[in-house]
Amino acid sequence: MKRRLYRLLCLISVFTITVSCLVLPAQAEGIVGKAASVFGYALNDKMFEFGVISTEVRGGNVNTDSYGGNYPTGVVYADIIYFDNNESPYLVIFRANGAGECVSTDIFRYDDTLQRAENIATLSKGYNTDPGVEGQFAVGENGSTKYIIYREYTNGIETNAEYYTVMNGIAYRYINSPPCAASSGVVSWNSAFFRPDVDVSSGNAHLSSFFSGLKDASAQSVTFKDISENISSAEEERLETALTEAARFTSFDIGDYSTLSDYNLALTRRNTDDKFYLITNLYDLGDEIYYVRFSTNRSFYNYAILRRTDDEASPYQLLAARTDSIPLSDIELTRLKEVYSRNKLVAKKSRDSIETVNRSLLPLPGNDGSEKEKPIKMPKLIDPSVRMPVALAAGVLCITALVVLWIYLASDDEERYDKRL
Repeated sequence: MKRRLYRLLCLISVFTITVSCLVLPAQAEGIVGKAASVFGYALNDKMFEFGVISTEVRGGNVNTDSYGGNYPTGVVYADIIYFDNNESPYLVIFRANGAGECVSTDIFRYDDTLQRAENIATLSKGYNTDPGVEGQFAVGENGSTKYIIYREYTNGIETNAEYYTVMNGIAYRYINSPPCAASSGVVSWNSAFFRPDVDVSSGNAHLSSFFSGLKDASAQSVTFKDISENISSAEEERLETALTEAARFTSFDIGDYSTLSDYNLALTRRNTDDKFYLITNLYDLGDEIYYVRFSTNRSFYNYAILRRTDDEASPYQLLAARTDSIPLSDIELTRLKEVYSRNKLVAKKSRDSIETVNRSLLPLPGNDGSEKEKPIKMPKLIDPSVRMPVALAAGVLCITALVVLWIYLASDDEERYDKRL
């Protein structure tokens, strides 16, 4: 009876371990704060330089005229990929360069010391003149190892495969192709066609969603106190008047002007038809300098930096403004406050602080500066339902071996016990 209970105990232990492995949470894939901001600017620069590729329907081809030298140009897809055994996030951008007659993959790492995005590698592959040869960029993984893969097909048969990964911020190419448990194509092409293997329909909605996610993560990183819900009605009206003027500019900075007359003349100009809509956040940076995020009729992410003054006609001086922008992070706000504090065109600060009222007995989320950073999320090319079985395969194999070993040891003990009898 005891020997049966011993075997049963072994099986229960193994079952418990198995269940524990299955319910362990997967590592959250996302970035926050300054990294999201700098990656957002890096992606924005590529989209500004090359544009965005989209198709009318999912799975459609992009027109290519190789004889006329008209190759597609634009960003196809971008994602955050955790190389370095899931320890470090990297921004990966897949794009076409018509002028260079190639398709490229850019890999950016976040330099924590310099707090900027560093392009550590650009993989570029040209258009093969043989219409029977097709190139493809894909992403792959095997457990915690992630790959960028370039494949070539001749008449539909794979004839070449190059695997790249990143270790400690350095991109490497494998000499021999490593085992790849799962992969998914991003873009395929040859001299006669160009086909995104990801969904780029609806104006490349997935890329837009990813870019918005970077903006969200950057916006949520600010730890300065948000007082937007506590300002008085009179103060809110004064701010809205200043923001109505700020919404007239796609980009404005007092640092671009050397004289007060040039600055005042610039305030009379207008380069956007955006209309101010609503204050979303108001952060006190100190010394009566405020960072205001607001929405317009065209975009959600817009901001202005204002100096509160004693001028009754213009109680808020506009220091900077950007519409349809990437929100500023904590580090950028601290740096800008110091820059504006030294600018001779910035007016003297008001003798009084901004008018606030206690509108609620309960603190609102973010009002105490404790708003949590939210990681960016994006539909992944390799579905998590595929990743989980692959990741657990080795563990299940080990557990199975452990079961056999324990039962064998128990059986061996029973035989020795019987012999002694």
